[in-house]
Amino acid sequence: MLTIGIPTYNRKKLLELMASSLYDSDISIPHNIRVYDDCSTEYGLDELKKLFPTAASIKINETNLKADKNTYQMYRDFLSTSDELLFNADSDLIFSKDWLKTALKLFERTSGILSVFNANAHEAYKQIDNELCLKKTIGAAGTLFHRDRVSAFMANVASPDTLTEIDWRFSEYFNSIGVPIFCVNNSLVQHIGYFGQHTKYFFDFGRNFKIENSKQGQIINDIFENFIDDIRKLENERTKFYDKRNDDLFYHLRRCIVILIKKLLPKKTYKNIKVKITGKDINN
Repeated sequence: MLTIGIPTYNRKKLLELMASSLYDSDISIPHNIRVYDDCSTEYGLDELKKLFPTAASIKINETNLKADKNTYQMYRDFLSTSDELLFNADSDLIFSKDWLKTALKLFERTSGILSVFNANAHEAYKQIDNELCLKKTIGAAGTLFHRDRVSAFMANVASPDTLTEIDWRFSEYFNSIGVPIFCVNNSLVQHIGYFGQHTKYFFDFGRNFKIENSKQGQIINDIFENFIDDIRKLENERTKFYDKRNDDLFYHLRRCIVILIKKLLPKKTYKNIKVKITGKDINN
């Protein structure tokens, strides 16, 4: 059996798009959808039940644990079930129609780890064929794990309290024990979120994702448009900040020079120079 684990935290509009895309895809293969909400303020249990009506479980944290600890909690809960596979979904993904069937087929060729999200931030170091490549690092979102791999990694985590950047941690761990990390060349999911705990105006996209219908195309178009608008706002804010800072800097620099000259020169000489520069005979 497969667990589709979905960690969530706010970003309601993105979550609605994700849930709709998930149910539009072919998930007829036996699975359990398990939702792990990190104390969202934009929605509650009733709304999550509407978004994921077939969910086997929905767990809501009493306090906000942040992304890494919430993911750790999801892995730990998965190990308490009898499910053999874990797909680490995310609240800001959309899915190709046959993502699950394709992922499971390709998974048979791996060593228990397969990312179906060919992220531009994680480059391949070896091409296996036109379907698969190997990477040193992958993100958690879009990764399919065998139970044994999750169990081994979790046993290696000394304490969840010190856990940060869980995807870098498990990538480092699997590299250290010689387990290859497989990734698809053609992304089966696409990332539509560019603002979260680990992403600030950075668009980490899946390479070679095929847009299959106008709905997917419109989603990506809208996200890209919003992304560009927000980047432009950010650039304008930074420009205003640096312009103001530069103005302040040169103003204070000029004032320092004037004060220094005033202190060094005789009063009459300073006055004569100031009159020549400003054209004003002002006692100072």
